[in-house]
Amino acid sequence: MRANVDAKAFVQALDRVSGLIRKSAIPVLNAVLIRFEKDCCTLTSTNIDTYLSAALPAQGDAFAFLLDRPRETARAFRQFEGELTIEQTEAGEGGQRRIKLALSCGPRSAELHPFLPEDFPRYPNWEPKHSFTANANRLYARVERVKYAVGVPRKKEARACIVSVQFSGNRVYALDGYRMAWDTDPELDVPAPFMASPDALEHLKLFGDQTVSVQMGERYANVTDGVTSLLFRLPEGELFKLDSALTDRFRAEFQVSPKEFLAELKYLKQSLRGNRAHLVRFSSGNLLSESMGERYATKISAAGCEGVEFGFNLDYMTDALEPFKKEPSVNMKISAGSLGPIIIEAQGRGDRAMVLPVQLKKAGMAA
Repeated sequence: MRANVDAKAFVQALDRVSGLIRKSAIPVLNAVLIRFEKDCCTLTSTNIDTYLSAALPAQGDAFAFLLDRPRETARAFRQFEGELTIEQTEAGEGGQRRIKLALSCGPRSAELHPFLPEDFPRYPNWEPKHSFTANANRLYARVERVKYAVGVPRKKEARACIVSVQFSGNRVYALDGYRMAWDTDPELDVPAPFMASPDALEHLKLFGDQTVSVQMGERYANVTDGVTSLLFRLPEGELFKLDSALTDRFRAEFQVSPKEFLAELKYLKQSLRGNRAHLVRFSSGNLLSESMGERYATKISAAGCEGVEFGFNLDYMTDALEPFKKEPSVNMKISAGSLGPIIIEAQGRGDRAMVLPVQLKKAGMAA
């Protein structure tokens, strides 16, 4: 059995799907399934929950193999240029069956011994029920703005909505129980709410500035531009009701420079000792924190914050301000009640951040 493909296109596709592979003790999860059929070569990788595929034109017979060490093999194949011929032969039967590949491109050739294709995890059977189109770059940027608030899945019983990026209507959001981030885009309204793993959504960047089609079923979703396809499992469970956490009642509102605020938080972070969570007391623009008997203080310019006091987790506030660091100023809204959430927003942007405060007595003893 023999087939021909363009060497450069083949290597580019191999590089692309290899991006999904993470080192695994299961050999087939470190490999790429390569299948020739109907004038097409399809390369697929998986980590069980996600499948990433790329297709390119080919000519020849129908056959398949499982290429191990794909990254190392791709480095060797980069020396190929022009038409790449792949010939597969088999020997033995049953448990003794083995396959061999002979590759040639111009004066260069190689001989490989891949895994059997049937060892690759079976591609899921699923049916799409909803679909929408979106610009991949724009969708990826929205996910990037909120995913810092996704919780760490320390326990298997962690609620799906805590460890996932959530999509509902025109909003993309994430939360871990202590903070939340959401982004609103009126130009995209998903037909049905769903959740997705941030690890799976990371591969949206592969599509670049293209319009992609997103199809959703009960358990899987697929993103494709017609050449590359990203299929991923949808976490089961109920989405968090975002509106239930939002309020329009605030006891204070003021403006700060995110760049200045981040710089002073960095000073505190680098000064404080210990690995525990560092708590900070905000008092009329003054920032105070202590650790292991040491106390550090600094100050930021904050228009309209006179008499405003609250406490916060240093790392959570840093994460919330980071997406706004290039903005000249952000608006900070302090909700009514001693432990009402802190909202951060910037003029002209659809994304917002929320950080839950901590009790003042825990965030520094002196104002």
